[in-house]
Amino acid sequence: MIRREDWGPDLDIVRGEGTCTPVIWPGMGAAERSIHLLLLGPGSRTIWMRHPSEAAYYVMEGQARVEDPGAGSSWPLEAGSMFHVEPGTIYGIHTDAVGARIMGGPCPPDPALYLPGLADAEPKEAAAAGVSIHHRDNPGLLVPFISSDARFIIWLGTGAKTANMNYVVMQPGESNVPHIHKSSEDTIFILEGHGSIRDDTAGIRLEFGPGDVIHIDAGVRHATFADMGEVVVSVGGPCPADLAMLRLLGIDVDAMLSA
Repeated sequence: MIRREDWGPDLDIVRGEGTCTPVIWPGMGAAERSIHLLLLGPGSRTIWMRHPSEAAYYVMEGQARVEDPGAGSSWPLEAGSMFHVEPGTIYGIHTDAVGARIMGGPCPPDPALYLPGLADAEPKEAAAAGVSIHHRDNPGLLVPFISSDARFIIWLGTGAKTANMNYVVMQPGESNVPHIHKSSEDTIFILEGHGSIRDDTAGIRLEFGPGDVIHIDAGVRHATFADMGEVVVSVGGPCPADLAMLRLLGIDVDAMLSA
């Protein structure tokens, strides 16, 4: 369980009012996913960024826009929007009259983000790659063994191999089928509700609430429970894509990987 006191030091990527704080990052042992909590005030922006890996983000509150200078494009973002960034893409996140609260980051983590002098390394030359825009209300796949409303939004079916983002709603009394991601780290960022998660590998059970983040190492058998009489809403998911799980769901993984 990663709580506020476990987060890392702020990253120097915000210009104007705001902060970017590592929640899931190499400093706490994550190797496959990073999640940063990005708070942007009105009229603020990130520096231009480029990573060797994919990145995925979710807009929790507010309004913003993501810009891809290589494509000469800018896309509006609202609460519920998600976006995926291909490796090598230069991109930035900007706000206008309204601020935004956004979570996400590169997967695997980009070590350069945690080095001194980050702002001095801001990329200057745009290179064509790609940003794609998604929304929590337009899932590509529903996964009933996770919950009756478990939505894969940024996933292998949209071209994401390492940076995935799911949106999951669990009604009171619901729980996952216990499962293992053999080669993927799983992350669950709790947006709403109280519940618990059971780690069958270690034989422990932890309670969570809004703002808590759960990080699950590869190979750990676990299940999440909405067992406190509340609806539980979360974002996150396994990184990289859990190909074995997708195959069990009947997905033609090989065709997607070769596309």
